[in-house]
Amino acid sequence: MTRRGPREETEAAVVQVRAPGPQDEWEVSWYRERLADPGLINAGVVLVVHGRGYLAVPVGGTRRAGHLAVANTEMALLLADALRGREGFPEVRVRWSDSPETCHMITWGELPPETNDAARGRAFGYSEQAITAPLEEQAD
Repeated sequence: MTRRGPREETEAAVVQVRAPGPQDEWEVSWYRERLADPGLINAGVVLVVHGRGYLAVPVGGTRRAGHLAVANTEMALLLADALRGREGFPEVRVRWSDSPETCHMITWGELPPETNDAARGRAFGYSEQAITAPLEEQAD
């Protein structure tokens, strides 16, 4: 599937949607190490724009929320549009950054709780080990 959006007046950006492959191993391994259900990665999609791939992992099981960080407005709009209507990506929205040093976020599923990091990790479907390891490091 391909979606087009404005890039410049003379050139349209194209979003290509494909399954995760060997070229995505860095991102895939990051999720594999953290998700309680790494099988969700197989239902994920890679959104490719200008040769750069963005892995999006759907909600399912204990994973109730997902997100992607992107640096610019155009990319946020393109990728959000490409995810809308796809199974496993309900309620796609863009959370705009207030600062040029912070990325915009494309989110889907439930809004993660703002209560604490452990609750947020559970909303993103991370394993208890993935949640507690960074918290234990912070306590040291």
